[in-house]
Amino acid sequence: MLPYRLRLIFIVLSSCCAPLLAHAELVPQEIVILVNTKSPGSIHLGNVYAELRGVPDAHIIRITIDEKETISRNDYDDLIAKPVRRAINGFYDSGKKIRCLVATYGVPLKINAVKPLIMPQDDIEKYNSALSQSQKELAELQEQKPKRETVDNETDKKIRQLKKTIQNLNLMLGNLRGADTASAVDSELAFVLIGDYSLRGMLPNPQLLYNRGKSFGHMGQVLMVSRLDAPTPELAEGLIHTAIETEKTGLKGRMYLDARGKRGNDAYGKFDEDIRRTAKVLEQSWMPVILDNRAQLFGPGEAPDAALYCGWYSHKEYVDAFTWAKGAVGYHIASSEAMSLHNPKPRYWVKSMIERGVIASIGPVSEPYLYAFPAPSLFFPLLMSGKYALAEVYAMTNPFLSWRMILIGDPLYKPFKKNPAYHADNLPDPPS
Repeated sequence: MLPYRLRLIFIVLSSCCAPLLAHAELVPQEIVILVNTKSPGSIHLGNVYAELRGVPDAHIIRITIDEKETISRNDYDDLIAKPVRRAINGFYDSGKKIRCLVATYGVPLKINAVKPLIMPQDDIEKYNSALSQSQKELAELQEQKPKRETVDNETDKKIRQLKKTIQNLNLMLGNLRGADTASAVDSELAFVLIGDYSLRGMLPNPQLLYNRGKSFGHMGQVLMVSRLDAPTPELAEGLIHTAIETEKTGLKGRMYLDARGKRGNDAYGKFDEDIRRTAKVLEQSWMPVILDNRAQLFGPGEAPDAALYCGWYSHKEYVDAFTWAKGAVGYHIASSEAMSLHNPKPRYWVKSMIERGVIASIGPVSEPYLYAFPAPSLFFPLLMSGKYALAEVYAMTNPFLSWRMILIGDPLYKPFKKNPAYHADNLPDPPS
């Protein structure tokens, strides 16, 4: 059983099924750029983006904070949120409308968890004991599995139940210890103009495409947020140049969808089905769609000319199967693929994809849970319609804010503006 907070979120989201009826195109005058004065690369990147995209120079917001990827909640509140809120409110006071914020290389990526003042040790010990017992039972069953000569459906069912129990127990322990207050800087910045709100867990995104917003009350202005960041400032700047160049001719190549052949009504089966559904939704697109429904991932050399990609599951281990087309967009479904953008050693998918030519991606800075990823059957049709910029597509398909997901890329990027590959009027229903 999920905690009450998560169950409430699911109820809210499942009851919001009215599609977005109106669309105001995001324009440069509605964007602010966040730079860190302690990072020369950040300052340079902010100036380049403002010049190339026509964002007013006055819309560059300067903060001063140590150039590191992880910060405390207090540092976020005092050194990032306060100056950003003050600057944007000043724009509003002068009659300017701000809808989108762009973080740059050098702006911290993650906010550490806030430990509760009082930890309920009795409850923690109880859940730890239950967790140890469940892990022991699971290990014993898994050890027996290779020795079985016949299929044992009851044992397999017990293994699945134990895995689910372990996941929920870890979630409960994280809640008790305050781990669910850790989040991405960008995801919190979406709520920077909102008043007080709970830091525990995720909050439903009022911008979601199939969301009336009636269940949220008066929340104030929610911002779209994107990040121009990469392993180096030069690669981050390349995201801008390549986006502008690609828009002139349009994104060309193939789409690769990597499902795992899973079925069932659990989260894994449903997400796998949505990857397959994406291929079906895009049958009428002019872009070739290659669906792999095998349990294994695309292997080396199996995905040439990749313009779009969504697949799973190789945790923290990028698989070099792709030759990326100029201007490629893609994301990999795994737990911590944006944990760092600057650490040279790990093979996180977001970092590795950008190093190899992808210019727009999505990923979590820590465990987000599967249902926190944008549904590919909505994200890609919206992007391929050519009607919406990257930041708008992400805002309309990202389920949660004040959480752990980030968007990398030029928020104004419209790779299909000149040559739409899908008619947005035919959008599918939201996935279950």
